[in-house]
Amino acid sequence: MAKPTQKSSEIAELIRCADAARFQIGQAHHRLKQKLDIPLRIRDSLKSSPLKWLTGSLATGFVGSFLFRSRKPRKDEAKKSRGWIMSSLSMAFNLAKPALKIYGAKILQDYLQHQLARRAAAQHEAQRPPY
Repeated sequence: MAKPTQKSSEIAELIRCADAARFQIGQAHHRLKQKLDIPLRIRDSLKSSPLKWLTGSLATGFVGSFLFRSRKPRKDEAKKSRGWIMSSLSMAFNLAKPALKIYGAKILQDYLQHQLARRAAAQHEAQRPPY
């Protein structure tokens, strides 16, 4: 066999160094990927300490309910009770509102189609050579 020369030993050393650097970069990439995977970290945290998460969510909801609650109206600003006729009419209108929207959209669509058909016919007449 041939004797290992200084050049071949330097190349072997560079290859070992490159392999070690590649391994270190792979490890650093894996650690960084785990560090930046927020959903995985949250899931792991939920599994490891569910009581802390439950307590925190309850506290946040409790504080939020006090911060964002509506103010009670004064007695003079209180909503007056409507009669049963107005309540019935209001409920009937709310029930009929979707049907009225569909009907209005259909009327608008028919109108626009009619207008476009008239314009297309007028353009066709204008482009037709007179005989």
